[in-house]
Amino acid sequence: MKLVRGIIASLNRGDVDGMLARMDPDFEWTPLEASPIARVYRGHEQVRGYVEDWLGTFEELQLELEEHPTEVADRVVAVVRGHGRGRASGLRLDSRFCQVWRLRGGTAMGMEEYASREQALAALSPA
Repeated sequence: MKLVRGIIASLNRGDVDGMLARMDPDFEWTPLEASPIARVYRGHEQVRGYVEDWLGTFEELQLELEEHPTEVADRVVAVVRGHGRGRASGLRLDSRFCQVWRLRGGTAMGMEEYASREQALAALSPA
């Protein structure tokens, strides 16, 4: 869970290199399905591009963990609130969503985003 907090802290500082240093070279980031640019971003190069696009789109972009992350099997479930303001539009962003992190040996292997904690937990449940 310290690893997830460290990644989010790096992102909040705009330290993309610090964030990537905690991620496996083949890290996979799956954004919310509702995202206009939803697709899986694989590897440091694609993840860097995705994150730098978001950082360039928003001023004051910050992610906060709303509650203590929960371990479920080999995953960490984190409820996140994103705050920011559109750089061009000036519109405020206040979004609550859930991230499910896959960790191994002190490295983040991947992360999927869901609209709610309930959706995230349902995705982790065996069919």
